[in-house]
Amino acid sequence: MCTDILPCMRSTPRVGFDALFLEQPMTGAGQYAQQLWSHLLQQRHQIDPLLCMPADAPERVLQLAPPEQTVAIRPPRAAMPRRVRKIWWEQRGLPAATLEARPSLVHVPYWSAPLSQTVPHIVTIHDVIPLMLPAYGGSLQMRLYLRGTISATKRARLILTDSAYSRDDIVRRLRIPAERIRVIPLAVGSLFSTDLPHDEAQQRVQQRFGISGPFVLNVGGLDVRKRIPQVLEAFAQVLPQLPADMRLVIVGRAHTGNPRMYPDITGRISALGLTSRVHLTGFVSEEEKRDLYRAAQQFVFASEYEGFGLTPLEAMACGLPTISSNRSSLPEVVGD
Repeated sequence: MCTDILPCMRSTPRVGFDALFLEQPMTGAGQYAQQLWSHLLQQRHQIDPLLCMPADAPERVLQLAPPEQTVAIRPPRAAMPRRVRKIWWEQRGLPAATLEARPSLVHVPYWSAPLSQTVPHIVTIHDVIPLMLPAYGGSLQMRLYLRGTISATKRARLILTDSAYSRDDIVRRLRIPAERIRVIPLAVGSLFSTDLPHDEAQQRVQQRFGISGPFVLNVGGLDVRKRIPQVLEAFAQVLPQLPADMRLVIVGRAHTGNPRMYPDITGRISALGLTSRVHLTGFVSEEEKRDLYRAAQQFVFASEYEGFGLTPLEAMACGLPTISSNRSSLPEVVGD
């Protein structure tokens, strides 16, 4: 397997894989990294996958590969703030792992890379939201971080992204030539299908969440670009035309108390008179999310900006009729 990206350095090329986001399996980047790593392990007849991680990673991450296929670098201090640890890993930990293990290639499956790159690096950029939406990149700290991230990313041998829309944004905002970017659309996991009968899914949803009767479903997060207040207003407008027992179920939770990033929706629900018609589930597991997809009557997704938009694809894979905004990459995902 010798290409301009992966030089012929050994008979079975060693591919380093940045494990940082395996620590956050319920985030989009974490799910991407988790699925990608599991499939890389299945290609061991062609490559030698190596998991690069901080030595203080959670036990479940340490168990994702046998010792001979991991390299763990110990942080300089036993306890570090999460953001400080992230920057340490990206700029010190991962380069140290690279020097120790000497892989032919390193894949960073999220938007970051070391400024010091002694071997070819591939970086996955799902989106450039912090550069496109002010609410996501307005702080001085974030702007300084992005400046370093952009500089490091430009040194990568190849950029992967999820959609043609994201590729065009990367070309325009990062000034990276299009020929150095490859679009690889995402796919849903095998869990999301029509295998689970609708009636059985309804029973599970009623037992777990206390939701009976028909409902419209929204999954995708509560941050400002998801436009949940607009979803609530639309639901209130069409409510007189819907069955008397129809409800709106919204999955997710706010990650911070920042109202600029996470607008208040409970107050909006009350103001619209929807208290008895809207159900907020909070965090759900992947299996519970599948059950909700299979039990719902319709899926609605009003996001302003997505690098791909995986949840509408999951909903459709589960046979759920889907209403989606036509912004950013979403037409590539949902078609017409």
